[in-house]
Amino acid sequence: MVETLWVATLKISRATAEKISAKHGISGQEVKDTLVCVRGLTFAWDDDPERGLRAIVQTDIRGPVEVVLYPKLMDAYGDAWALGSVYRC
Repeated sequence: MVETLWVATLKISRATAEKISAKHGISGQEVKDTLVCVRGLTFAWDDDPERGLRAIVQTDIRGPVEVVLYPKLMDAYGDAWALGSVYRC
């Protein structure tokens, strides 16, 4: 069974927005439009020794991308996330 993810809110820091724009030509708004309140986002958990637990979402933003999301620990519903990065596949 494929796991799916629900993103109700997505926090994107200014530094992360600038990084993904400069390195990958993707805006923070494009990421939000692709992920926030979208049903059926497929993902896999990755527990990185340095960065901790994060979700890797495969989606499409003008081509295939992988989006790195970190769970917001103080979220009561478990559907608030922080953007780590976006990578073109």
